[in-house]
Amino acid sequence: MRCARRLPLWGAALVAVLGATAPTAADAAPRAPRTERVSTAADGAQLDGPSGDAALSGDGRRVAFVTRAPGLGCAPFLPCLKVKDLTTGALTGIDLGGGHLYSSPLLSADGTRVAFTAGTRFTAPYLYDTATGTSQRLWPENPPGSNELGAVRSLSPDGTHVAYTIGNRHGTQGSRLLYVRATATGTDELISPPEEGWKGGASVTGDGTRVAYQTGGYSEGPEDTADVFLWTRGTPERIQLDAGLGTAELVRISADGRRVLFNAQGGLYVHDARTGTTRRAAEGRARSATASARHVVLSRADGLHLLDLCTGRGTAVGPPDARAGGGAVAAGGRAVTFGSAAPDLVPDDTNGEADVFVRHTR
Repeated sequence: MRCARRLPLWGAALVAVLGATAPTAADAAPRAPRTERVSTAADGAQLDGPSGDAALSGDGRRVAFVTRAPGLGCAPFLPCLKVKDLTTGALTGIDLGGGHLYSSPLLSADGTRVAFTAGTRFTAPYLYDTATGTSQRLWPENPPGSNELGAVRSLSPDGTHVAYTIGNRHGTQGSRLLYVRATATGTDELISPPEEGWKGGASVTGDGTRVAYQTGGYSEGPEDTADVFLWTRGTPERIQLDAGLGTAELVRISADGRRVLFNAQGGLYVHDARTGTTRRAAEGRARSATASARHVVLSRADGLHLLDLCTGRGTAVGPPDARAGGGAVAAGGRAVTFGSAAPDLVPDDTNGEADVFVRHTR
């Protein structure tokens, strides 16, 4: 990917980081923005309970979200995980059985695979395949130490690799081990052992050869409580990307492994794995990014903004209370999903509940 030559604000500095292709005709095409409520029944009727924790497929066609709406067979303490096809309106439930709690869904680019975290007493990472309608629990064979709970951290755009953590309930041991599952072979590769600390996040490339991950927890204070590292298969050492920047928070690694986005010092940074350089790219806290690492969703005081790192063009996409997850933006920045309790985003929103929306930017 290559950026335009004339870039406003900080955009020109990213030409070297993001590459050098000119914007396509599609990038320059007129946009017709609109907001769509997706946490509805298949017939479009509004739900009678809150919904949130949403993710969008790369092609912008499917949204996965967690809902507690009784009308869909869910309950306040027994939420459901649903996937909606925005083209047909069809609603599919991912159900592991009674008593399960669901969170953190992530979709592959074509929406055919959904990674999520679920459990009754203890949570575990899962991968759902729409072709078979089945869910597979992800867990390594004979992991070291005591491990009883886990969580999904990342799903590669093609759905072939899943990064997940496992651990136990003791202190900060909840995410002591970081693995990547190769779905074609069913093998699990240990990326980060417990000696490196607990893992606050991870992101895997399309081929699984590079993994960016965060150790420790993100904090807005002056203490350095978290760092971001890059692991590359076949190299002896991990590389710290945020040296000298204090506490850092991982956003994602690009699908091709060339760029890593992370937050630090109140702004977004881009690390170029080819040159080893790191640049500050934007102000505000990034919540999500496209697989190309070109479009990012930033959280600011006045709401969510979609930013094109090549052109510098920013677009407001959500109100101040909007919450976007790690898989919130479709390829090309064409759409962003978020949760919000705002009642004025779409007509006839009278259920008085938090809902999931998609902002179509074009």
